[in-house]
Amino acid sequence: MERVLQALADPTRRRILDLLAQSDLAAGEIARHFPDISRPAVSQHLAVLREAGLVRERREGRRRIYRLEPEPLRELWEGWLSHYQRFWDDRLAGLKRLVESEDWRGEGEQTDGGSGIPTDRRGS
Repeated sequence: MERVLQALADPTRRRILDLLAQSDLAAGEIARHFPDISRPAVSQHLAVLREAGLVRERREGRRRIYRLEPEPLRELWEGWLSHYQRFWDDRLAGLKRLVESEDWRGEGEQTDGGSGIPTDRRGS
C-alpha cells in the first residue's frame, strides 16, 4: 500500500491514471497530454506507476501500451480509505439536513412554486 500511496502523491501520475481509466494508451500518446514534461520524465512516471502495480505495460512492436490496473486502488479503498467514509457520510447527511431545513432559507427568500428554487420576495 505504501508504494501505491507514494505513486498517487504526484499530480502528474494521477492525471496519467485518469487518462488510462478512459482507455489503454501508448507511451507516446500519454506524453502528448503533457507538453510541458519531457518524454523521459513521462516514462519515469509510468515506471513508478508500473512498480506500484497501478499500470501494466504490453509491447506491440516498438510501442509500449499502458493499461490501468485498478486492483491496487480497490485494495487501498477496502484496506484503509473505507474506514474514513463514515466521516463524509455524516457530513453530507448534516449538509442535506441543513439545506432542507427552514433555517437555510434567508428572511428575504421563498421557494418558487414547489420547484425548491429560492426566489427573492422583493422581485429582483
